[in-house]
Amino acid sequence: MQDIARLIGLTGLVMTGPLAGCVTTGDAAPSGAMARPPVLSEARPGVEASAQGDSHGLPPQTLAEGACATFFWSADSAHRLLAFENETEGFARIHALGRDNGFYTPAREGGYVTGEAFSRVYVDTDRELDVRLSGTVGETLPAGQRIERAVMRVVQPNQRTLVIPVIGVYACRGAGQAPQ
Repeated sequence: MQDIARLIGLTGLVMTGPLAGCVTTGDAAPSGAMARPPVLSEARPGVEASAQGDSHGLPPQTLAEGACATFFWSADSAHRLLAFENETEGFARIHALGRDNGFYTPAREGGYVTGEAFSRVYVDTDRELDVRLSGTVGETLPAGQRIERAVMRVVQPNQRTLVIPVIGVYACRGAGQAPQ
């Protein structure tokens, strides 16, 4: 393990850019307020969120007859509902930084086209929130339209970005078809 730490330290000395000059501290505690990074074998998507008590998600959401919405669940085994945007009524609920957050959004009409990029940005500087959802609109399924290769990026108060893989679906309640 020490050989790996030395290799990482040497690589840091050679690199240019934001990591230039980084060296490992061995078993010594880091100086100042910097937190020690997780052991490489323990690094997993969402670890920082879990450390902040972010083990739950949004409660189940209600979708009125004829309304359409996007839903995003964590891609881990817990499948927590992390984001819900009612595109018909123009509001979103996002679970980020250990709490549920509401946003007003422009109402949207019409469906999505398979292959197009999906992107949403929810920012509120007063609440120190910067959440971005992105992915690609996928195939239409009986329950709705998938949003593939989706991720939720949450800029934390320490300016580090937490990237959470998510599973997305666009669906309408009613006839079972997305608007044409």
